[in-house]
Amino acid sequence: MSREERKWNNRFIAYMNMIANHPNYKGLPIQKKKDGSLSWIATAKSKVGEERIKWCLKKADELGFPHRAGVYADVMLAIHPTKWKVCQTCGRLMSLYYHYPNANFVKALNKDFHADFTDCDHIADIWDTLIESGVKKRVLAKYLINKGGLELDPDDASKEEIIDALELVCRKGNKKLLGPGAMSNFPDRYDGFHTYNRCCRSSQDKGCSKENLKSYTKDRRAYEYWSDGNIHAANQFMGSSFFDGISADHIGPISLGFIHDPRYLQPMSGGDNSAKRDRLQIEDIEKIIETYNRTKVYPMSWYSKLIWEHIFSTYKSHSGIAVTVCRDALKQNMANFMFILWTILEDCPAYGEDFLEQKLLAQHYDCFNYSYEFNSNGEIISQQPRHFTDRNQNEAERYKRIAINSVYDYNDKNNRNTNSHLNRDELKDLSSLCKELNSSHDYDECYKRLVMLVEKIERRLISSL
Repeated sequence: MSREERKWNNRFIAYMNMIANHPNYKGLPIQKKKDGSLSWIATAKSKVGEERIKWCLKKADELGFPHRAGVYADVMLAIHPTKWKVCQTCGRLMSLYYHYPNANFVKALNKDFHADFTDCDHIADIWDTLIESGVKKRVLAKYLINKGGLELDPDDASKEEIIDALELVCRKGNKKLLGPGAMSNFPDRYDGFHTYNRCCRSSQDKGCSKENLKSYTKDRRAYEYWSDGNIHAANQFMGSSFFDGISADHIGPISLGFIHDPRYLQPMSGGDNSAKRDRLQIEDIEKIIETYNRTKVYPMSWYSKLIWEHIFSTYKSHSGIAVTVCRDALKQNMANFMFILWTILEDCPAYGEDFLEQKLLAQHYDCFNYSYEFNSNGEIISQQPRHFTDRNQNEAERYKRIAINSVYDYNDKNNRNTNSHLNRDELKDLSSLCKELNSSHDYDECYKRLVMLVEKIERRLISSL
């Protein structure tokens, strides 16, 4: 089977259509195949390939880029409307900038910070994870500045300034610390980049091993960014001085459906935090209840609410074994929920992502509009409108990207202890939901069906406790 005949992810097909119809690519030659699909690939020596090169060189003149080695890559990156590309194999979105650590840098990061990153982790997410785990901002800033030979002050430079400078010196300088999410490949590929991203290089050529994508950041994304709670305040609190040199622990593990909110965070040593993982014990339940009684902030995300209510009403009569069984039900419910999200994305390529954004993610966007101050319990004691800059104004979009990618990350991992399990009736309801979304595009009706399906699954799990 040729590369062009290979089955491509529906999300990548939608990406191709978006690019081909974007005004930035007006006049760039592309043909259609007999079935009406886009002929994305054209070799440099083909007629279409030669026409693409002429177009690109003319565009270089418009942009002021000299005709020298690397000009194709410069032009195609400059005109790309989002700077993020969908993988044709798995559907993940990855940055076209040099934002991912190369092999030697990954080894150094993991050795120096006792971490478990891979070369498919975004450097901004690596920064966030290390800060959340207790690494001081100045220590991390100095580390990256020294690695990149950057002329920045670790006391004054922001995360964004350091990452931007490191990216540039890797893309245009001699530093080999970071690489792009997809390699340049013009004129062979219409958008100028390989169809597969860094995440799936192992299945297309020799490189990143997909089976080893087990980094802490990806696990966190798969849970955290679909949780309820004030997610921006939680992230801000985790990076505050309250947690200097110590880890921020979720009292109720977000991997089990508990919310990501500052009021449900507590300091804990890195070793104890790693040992706790996603365990749920009676003392945790009592801390959660105490926090709820004090703050009136509900502790559980909507998709696990019924199971939590069952635990809350029965935990006093539970033994340790019974609590473990409840924890397993929450874990199974999370796996089922992530499978439902993945199915909607896969089976509804035209509307699925927008539906999930509008009905599940958009409700959290407002929290990014504020900066918060906290007391030692994580309670918000003041908030004020946030000062936006060019560097932080797209955080809601980044939140969406990470949330969507997390669904693919979660469902593609082969080493999970808990697989999704929907019975025949539940699968039928899920199929009906997708058909409704594809046909009527009625987001309100589809959301009602989604809630009903999730609650049906929860009740089944509760019945087995």
